[in-house]
Amino acid sequence: MNSQMQQELEALGVSPRMLGPAEPLALPGAGPQQALQASPRVAATTTLAAYSPTLDTLGMRLELEPDARAVRVISRHGASFQVRPGLHDVQPQVADEAGMARVELAQQGRFLIESLGGTPLVVGYTDTSALRLQPIYAWPAPPIEDWIVNSKDMWMHDEVQGGSSADAWKRTSLAGQLARLSESETMDVAALIASGRLQDLVSESELAPRRWARSLDAASRTALEQQAVRRAEALGDDLEDLFDTLSADMSEASFAWRRLCHRRDDIECVRVLLREAGAGDQLEKVLEDADRTGRAVRINLDGTVAAADERLRRVALGDPSAWWGSTELEAHYF
Repeated sequence: MNSQMQQELEALGVSPRMLGPAEPLALPGAGPQQALQASPRVAATTTLAAYSPTLDTLGMRLELEPDARAVRVISRHGASFQVRPGLHDVQPQVADEAGMARVELAQQGRFLIESLGGTPLVVGYTDTSALRLQPIYAWPAPPIEDWIVNSKDMWMHDEVQGGSSADAWKRTSLAGQLARLSESETMDVAALIASGRLQDLVSESELAPRRWARSLDAASRTALEQQAVRRAEALGDDLEDLFDTLSADMSEASFAWRRLCHRRDDIECVRVLLREAGAGDQLEKVLEDADRTGRAVRINLDGTVAAADERLRRVALGDPSAWWGSTELEAHYF
């Protein structure tokens, strides 16, 4: 990304610290660095599907038109969004009723995908070899390493260390893990209450993420919730897909189920922080549908599907009604 493009993004309120790593557009059957050119054998009306983990996470996908002169951004089930071609401060193009927006790459070369409210989600731009996508996290990444210093929870230390170079979404999820899933050292609760040291009943690593969430400004809260909403919508779709295929191949379901459980818990971590910040109503509504599907899938799992790591064990112990908890512990929904 060149300096001119950075200036254009900053004029739209997107600073360099908000950008995640660049992802080259991968075409079916081609390496990620291959130039984006349609084969001459491809019909003029054919579009080329391009898989992007960045967009897939947000419930979107891309299709390139022949010769890569234009790109179509498409959302699942027609979910609303808008695209700002050329990164100019002009009226953005709202996706149509089918959830599709078209961008002329040959003319603009770059675009910004936003929520309908104008929250930036992803920036796309062309270079000499590829179309590149960068996710945008328009809120400050929490200083999770500072909060874990005095904790004796070694598993949580490992989790935070593993996310030290992660993007703002993962670090925010880890902040929620600290608030929700930390295990405190053994303490004499009665003695602490008797001495009036109620503050010592909860560790700093559990309290600090909640204070951080309450310190977020309105724009940051909105950006965080929009990111979580998009991920929750995509999770719901993937749960439905898994529900449809469970009976076809149970032997391969464990890995997929564990990943879905972790994705749901990432969102739960963020949901808790949003609630602490006085936000999250839109996310709650989206999660209602996703959780309804998740419970239905969990009820239909048999013994060949297992998801039982330490994180999911803590989830199940903390909330027995969570369908995404460890399969070694029974879930209680009623």
